[in-house]
Amino acid sequence: MKRIMTVCGTGLGSSFLVEMNIQKILRELGREQEFETCHSSVYEMSAMDADYFIVANDLKDSIPPVEHLIVLESLIDEEELREKLTTFLS
Repeated sequence: MKRIMTVCGTGLGSSFLVEMNIQKILRELGREQEFETCHSSVYEMSAMDADYFIVANDLKDSIPPVEHLIVLESLIDEEELREKLTTFLS
């Protein structure tokens, strides 16, 4: 099972919101069994923690280099998340 981690400044509010939206989108796509989701702060995450990372544009330079990164302009824009996640996972 692959892991998707959302990352924000504190690892609480916005990353948790994005994680919940990811779970919803994965259910809609019928792919919820393929992925585990989690969230973290930018200071606690490591490149080994997940297979895919989702982060806001303003924090992309604050995380360590990762292979699979989705950068969001807005963490609350569910349509942007759906579009980028669907494209990335196809």
